[in-house]
Amino acid sequence: MKMKKSDIIIILFIALIYILMFSNIVQSASVEGVSMYPVFQNGALTFYVKPISINVGNVIIYKSPYFNNYVIHRVIATDNGYYITQGVDKITNPIPDNRIGLEPASGIPKNLVVGKIIEFGNFTFSIPYLGYISILFSSII
Repeated sequence: MKMKKSDIIIILFIALIYILMFSNIVQSASVEGVSMYPVFQNGALTFYVKPISINVGNVIIYKSPYFNNYVIHRVIATDNGYYITQGVDKITNPIPDNRIGLEPASGIPKNLVVGKIIEFGNFTFSIPYLGYISILFSSII
């Protein structure tokens, strides 16, 4: 049976993801919740890198200073190394995170930013449903 060109491309793409993840250049995160819908679905697996520069419009992962969890939200403002973030879903996140108590009033400091989601232009890469595996294992442990 002859492999199609599209099958070969998919296999190479998956191999590239594994190489990048195991070399710690790229790391993955599972999305829990709907605050970033339609950019991310609940249960999606997304990928991030260590941030070199963060600008308004970038999606970041940060450690919440108030809760023992990580948050994936879009940066809507910056001020002297602090980032104001907000989910993109205007129904579940109608106001910025610093006004609802998810982050300090001044925003998230640089030292709490874990990573920046990989984006290609206006496209944010994620794999739907694959994050449920990680969510399931973390709830068991």
